[in-house]
Amino acid sequence: MGMAWEAMDGFLDYLDAEVCASPRTVAAYAADLRRLAADLGEIDIARVGSRHLESHIGRLRDELAPASVARARAAIRGFFRWLVATDELARDPASDLLAARIEQTLPTCLSLADIRHLVEACPDGSLALRNRALLHLLYACGLRVTEAVSAPVDAVRQDLSLVRVRGKGDKERLVPLAEPALEAIGVYLERERPALARRNPRPPPQLFLSQRGRALDRTRVWRLLRELAARAGLTTLPSPHTLRHSFATHLVEGGADLRAVQELLGHASLATTQRYTHVDAKRLKKLHGKHHPRG
Repeated sequence: MGMAWEAMDGFLDYLDAEVCASPRTVAAYAADLRRLAADLGEIDIARVGSRHLESHIGRLRDELAPASVARARAAIRGFFRWLVATDELARDPASDLLAARIEQTLPTCLSLADIRHLVEACPDGSLALRNRALLHLLYACGLRVTEAVSAPVDAVRQDLSLVRVRGKGDKERLVPLAEPALEAIGVYLERERPALARRNPRPPPQLFLSQRGRALDRTRVWRLLRELAARAGLTTLPSPHTLRHSFATHLVEGGADLRAVQELLGHASLATTQRYTHVDAKRLKKLHGKHHPRG
């Protein structure tokens, strides 16, 4: 086909191996690009212009939901940007393909029971202590997956019940460790991590290690959550971000101030945290209805 399937496969490999996109995202982008290839037929990839791409997006609007169209647009922009960066193409026909603004939706939030089932689904044996500690850290502290896998051992201050997190823009924040998380991490550090570190002649400083004593990578965390969700019988397939979102939602439902949640999440702007305003509004309406004489 004229759209160069090999180039597409290279881009998808790049997303998987270097960007560490989730398997779901890679599969969705693959479907989007194959749809583009089928639409453009035998047009050589070097001759694809912005008018071809805009026409394709226009046809998608008649068939797909706005969120799906926005994702397809992102896939196309990313693909052609990668082709130029790798010298496969001299120009980027998607450079004028503006990103569509769509209504933001919140990720799925797990219930407290779901969180408990995930932790309980960790099978006994090798890596059980690491996996439990990791789940506790992701949920109890609301860390991004990159923050969790890059955290060094000394980021955990057991004496102060705090974890030091280096987030986006190299900004540092302190997040309290609740007792269950503190205990799970302490047990892992004492009983399992030393054995994992001995499997590597030069063990890394990261808190979480793989079976071979290497730093745990974020792709493995994605797979681990999917495996545990299946074992736990959850209907939702959670991602690491699902745990972060659940952390924030449960805080707001419990009455936490949005600015405090902003600080704990490491959001640079309160505007990002304000997506949780509807959760707070729901809580306030419930309180009003319960306690106000005309509620």
